[in-house]
Amino acid sequence: VCDSSWSVGWDSGETQVTEWFGPDCSRKHCPSGNDPMTDADETDCSDKQNNGADFGTGQPGNLCHVDCANRGICDYTTGVCDCFPGFYGQACTL
Repeated sequence: VCDSSWSVGWDSGETQVTEWFGPDCSRKHCPSGNDPMTDADETDCSDKQNNGADFGTGQPGNLCHVDCANRGICDYTTGVCDCFPGFYGQACTL
């Protein structure tokens, strides 16, 4: 399992995926955010499996990781979002 600066797991306040990933843990997820163009909360992982999680489902308050809030492209070598036109911020939520 790769390292992460955030809590990983299925409990409230935890995210289901690690910050670093890949066969050698050299790839880095970008900042996560809720897509500002939808009514749904994509970061709510209650009773869900997220991003290829192998087992378990999120408890109430569990967080799905959404790279760049689905409003940009994540550069997994740097962990930095390249936001689509009209969006900005670390996670492209603005």
